[in-house]
Amino acid sequence: MSHTLQAERLELITLNDAIVSFSRLFANTVRYHHWHQCLEVLYVEEGFGVVIVDNRQYTMRPGRLFFFPPFTIHKVMVDEQAQHIYRRTIIHVDHHAVLKHLRDFPHNHHRLQRLSLRGGAAAVMDAADIHPHIDHLFSCYAKLADNRSLNGEQVACLLLNLLSMMPENNEELPEEHSGIATPVMFWLEENYRQKFSLDRLAQELGKSRSYLSRRFYYETGEHISQYLNTIRLRKACDCLLHSALSISEIADEVGFSDVTYFISAFKKGIGETPLQYRKNHQATAR
Repeated sequence: MSHTLQAERLELITLNDAIVSFSRLFANTVRYHHWHQCLEVLYVEEGFGVVIVDNRQYTMRPGRLFFFPPFTIHKVMVDEQAQHIYRRTIIHVDHHAVLKHLRDFPHNHHRLQRLSLRGGAAAVMDAADIHPHIDHLFSCYAKLADNRSLNGEQVACLLLNLLSMMPENNEELPEEHSGIATPVMFWLEENYRQKFSLDRLAQELGKSRSYLSRRFYYETGEHISQYLNTIRLRKACDCLLHSALSISEIADEVGFSDVTYFISAFKKGIGETPLQYRKNHQATAR
């Protein structure tokens, strides 16, 4: 698959009969904006870089913990000089299944619900000062996961332990990489329904066209048009699952002027036609 198509694609996590995917390893990063249908927990153990989520950029460094809610667009970029040392723990969770096991823990049940809000804001926390505790916790569960699939009770206990070490109120961390990408992403989020004009974007941000294009690519690793297409396809998925609008109405709603091109772009980016996506996923989205 080409980089262009990857930049537009829903990354579907196939859990099959399991309710969690748990991995701790040295790995390359997904260098394109994407989203999952499940909750993702990312804990950085070694390496540095940038995480882009909620149209903001955060420094990725050891001890930083990220919660990406279902269908929240995000991207992880490791500094080239740190690629060989990047180590992370990633947990993908069927939050619906885990919530059933937390009914007798109302406070943490509510916290997990909030962290798993579809398309909701990501939570970013610094946990470097308690890294030995988190490392021990993940090591124990990694051994369990190596031997057999973790069951609902075990996953619930894992999340209860993890949440108990986190501050009650999610820490509001500032953006740590100032640049042009953040205002561009906010502008696209507000104007994705309209026909895109680089001239208008440049004028409103007080920059030249060439500077905007060059800096956005430098800061995010992709072109403005790719990120705009990601937003539009993400919004289209939401409309297909949660509205009765026709395909042509959805195409117009999310900024595609031609329905044929919309269907083609959706098929390339999501792997299914809009009608197939609605048929295959609408029931599970409720």
